[in-house]
Amino acid sequence: MKVLPIQRVMSNRILLCLFLPLALLAQTTLAQDGVRGFIPRAPKEMKIDGDLSEFKDALCTPVEYFNHDFKNRAAQFFYMWDDEAFYAGLRTLDQHPFSSADDEHLWEGDGVEWYFDTRQDETFRSHDWPKTPNPGAAHCYWSGLKGTNVVGRFCLRPGYTNSMSKIGVQVAAKRTKTGMDIEFKLPWANFPGLKPKAGTIIAFDAELCYSDGGPRVFRSFVFGSPLNVQQPASLGKVQLVEKIEPENWAAAGPVMFPIRCDTAWSQAGKPEVTGTMAIPSNQADQFGKLAFRILSLDGKTLGEYEAKPETFSKAGNFQRAIAHWPVSVAEPGAHQVIGIVYDKSGKELTRIAPRLVSVHMEPGY
Repeated sequence: MKVLPIQRVMSNRILLCLFLPLALLAQTTLAQDGVRGFIPRAPKEMKIDGDLSEFKDALCTPVEYFNHDFKNRAAQFFYMWDDEAFYAGLRTLDQHPFSSADDEHLWEGDGVEWYFDTRQDETFRSHDWPKTPNPGAAHCYWSGLKGTNVVGRFCLRPGYTNSMSKIGVQVAAKRTKTGMDIEFKLPWANFPGLKPKAGTIIAFDAELCYSDGGPRVFRSFVFGSPLNVQQPASLGKVQLVEKIEPENWAAAGPVMFPIRCDTAWSQAGKPEVTGTMAIPSNQADQFGKLAFRILSLDGKTLGEYEAKPETFSKAGNFQRAIAHWPVSVAEPGAHQVIGIVYDKSGKELTRIAPRLVSVHMEPGY
């Protein structure tokens, strides 16, 4: 047996130690390229009954926490998966729950417009929604109401009813003191081209439709915009994982902690800008400081301002964080702003920019 000189053995070991972390980092980067959310595995024996307690470790994406009518607009989406199905939960603040009685037009009223693409080939996130039977992508709707009655309902987009077989789909809901809790189960059996496992990347978007007691009057998106209706290419890429890790927050932060900045039209003192950051309800104890950093147009830091959490609905743990800074630091059109989430040791977890996409039914943001 040939014996290598000790120097060569040590050199090879050093190279191996240097190479392996880089290789693993490259694999992780490749797997997460463009991914904007991480969906953890569901607990065993999931029950679709309108009880959202099983979603305590799910990815949570808040919507409309900055709306002036938050008692009828703020909501939380939750997502999980297992070998059988993809699961979504929805908790809403809503003083006037209502959905259309028409079973084929569930977007007219309170409901969810759901965009889902599981294709694992070159058609993934393509330009057009497919109309062929069981193509691996579906544009559909689910709601927990029929009129004002609690009834779980599901339908496919008219003209695209061959996109999935509706095998084992379940929707269940219950009223709360402040709105509705709804659960949705979408079995993988409806997408025979996919064998789900940790590391699999799919794409979807969740759009919340609002009615205020009648037809749809407002719509809000987690990942994209109304472009979803035309193009699966607009959907957000997500990765199935065993559980959400702190290192996942860097990519998922913009949907976990969305931000908004504005200047109040009436102020008693010197003019200030207000920054607001939504806080996911089931991760509120997993971070340290929240802040807004103001940057000049050439990237220099003009100031950083801590955002203080506040609870605007104890039911459902609806929280957002508020910061203020002088208008003189951030003159309109002459600065940039980012939200920053730190862990309890002061390490940065994620950065968030304002969403520059259309949200409601008109172009603009």
